[in-house]
Amino acid sequence: MRELRRQVLVTSHGPDADLELSSRPAGSPEASNTHLRIATLVSYYVRVSPQRGMRFSSTEIFQLLVAIAALTLAFTLALGNGVGGIADRVRASVPAFLLLLGVSFVAVMTGFILHELAHKVVAQRYGCLAEFRYFPVGLLMGIVTAALGFIFAAPGAVVISGAVTPRQNARISAAGPGTNLAVAAGFLGLAFAFGSASGSPGLIDFLVANVAFVNLLLGGFNLIPVPPLDGSKIFAFNKPMWVGLVVALVGVGAAGWWGRVFF
Repeated sequence: MRELRRQVLVTSHGPDADLELSSRPAGSPEASNTHLRIATLVSYYVRVSPQRGMRFSSTEIFQLLVAIAALTLAFTLALGNGVGGIADRVRASVPAFLLLLGVSFVAVMTGFILHELAHKVVAQRYGCLAEFRYFPVGLLMGIVTAALGFIFAAPGAVVISGAVTPRQNARISAAGPGTNLAVAAGFLGLAFAFGSASGSPGLIDFLVANVAFVNLLLGGFNLIPVPPLDGSKIFAFNKPMWVGLVVALVGVGAAGWWGRVFF
């Protein structure tokens, strides 16, 4: 069981809460019937039992879908070297463009959506309320920069409400980069299995190598110990965990570089 703080605005209606307006003459009928109500903000706590499974509101689902669409477009533009590069690819080969679109979609779903859902599921397991909220300006910024050939986006974040300990907060924060690390390592393993390291890449190799690299990049960026990134919360409350994640991330990156998967 966990306690979540709630607030409610309470308006007093009793005679003790009424104040006579001094702008009316004392004893006049207007003065006796004119009062000011006193409103008080009252805080209380409710006990919430952690529930299994993720729960989504209709607003959250809509905003997740918008973020997925915007980021897929942005990654497609970035991987295609901007608007000009995408136009050339479409003219040269529509299937090649569709492949790029598919790779971008998988990268967004694994690198961004799984990252945010990891935060959500751990927070909800601790009895917190957790919902994703997009950042429209950040999504637009991602599309605009991707059109120029690179990408920098702030798509949104999982907003969490509830009382958690510093240890739990560090775990919630580590869930996102930890998921990116696991996905990157898994897809890197697939890249080796399918022969990306052999120097003869194909469609599958292109997919798994790019998905691994995107997850590695997003995980590394979020581990930077600067607010409001996840790394700042992990570093503040559990430095060994932060070091372990960074070392593991560097290890996966080094393996990809050594095996010529990423470069």
